Amino acid sequence: MLIRCWGARGNIPVSGAEMLEHGGATPCLEIRTSDQSVIICDAGTGIRNLGSALLLESKKEYTLLLSHTHDDHLVGLPFFEPLYDPEVRLTVFEHDVLRTKLETLCDPLTSRDFSPQCTRAVEAVINWQPALEYGQVRRVGSAFVVAIPASHPGGCRGFKITDRGKTVVYLPDNELMFDHGADMDFDAYVQVCHGADLLIHDAQFTCDEYTCSKGWGHSSWEQALELAIAAEVQQLGLFHHDADRTDLQIRGIVEECKRNAATRSPRLLCFAMREGSEIFLL
Repeated sequence: MLIRCWGARGNIPVSGAEMLEHGGATPCLEIRTSDQSVIICDAGTGIRNLGSALLLESKKEYTLLLSHTHDDHLVGLPFFEPLYDPEVRLTVFEHDVLRTKLETLCDPLTSRDFSPQCTRAVEAVINWQPALEYGQVRRVGSAFVVAIPASHPGGCRGFKITDRGKTVVYLPDNELMFDHGADMDFDAYVQVCHGADLLIHDAQFTCDEYTCSKGWGHSSWEQALELAIAAEVQQLGLFHHDADRTDLQIRGIVEECKRNAATRSPRLLCFAMREGSEIFLL
């Protein structure tokens, strides 16, 4: 399984010389399964470059998993060039208001509300599938996908994707120490993440920042690390970087995270997700 990161920034896309290393695009992951099926997690601004790369490769079939419909996870969809290719087949699992938003986007009469880019008609064939319910297992190519309740205002879900014995857990917007109605306490997340080869988790805040931001729907990197250690995962990818976080600050967080992990879980590999990064689970 191959995981490519096309966007790891939270809340709003950013730019600047101090943010080049980790990038400013909002959440989008590409997962290639062992049979080369393409799973896309979220449609933040990073999906724009992903779409161009897929068409350049002549890949025309994908599955979209959307964690929730907050703008930073959906705003890139109008600029996903494969939507305008009649040869593309896009499978989408129902997700609350997602279908309404996509149908609005697909209608040339209403899509201009998003952007002038949307005056073109969507020609890709969209295959709507029933909602991916919590705990329910669905097959996508050679992989098995399970939805995980995430604690975030308005509702959110993460995904656990397993392919030939390798597992990645994606929890992009998840406040571990505050219940937004997910009915998942810390121990429940430990259980669902246990033994994962890769945990990609919300780490927007530092511990000090979190004390002033409790209830906003995001975790600190320290909380994400606690989960990774308790769940005995192999790798922790810090995700959903704060919009004001510079490359230097992110590097500092990663170094502190590594020092903390070294004394408690020496085999745990910690790093920050960034645009252009690739992770192979062999």
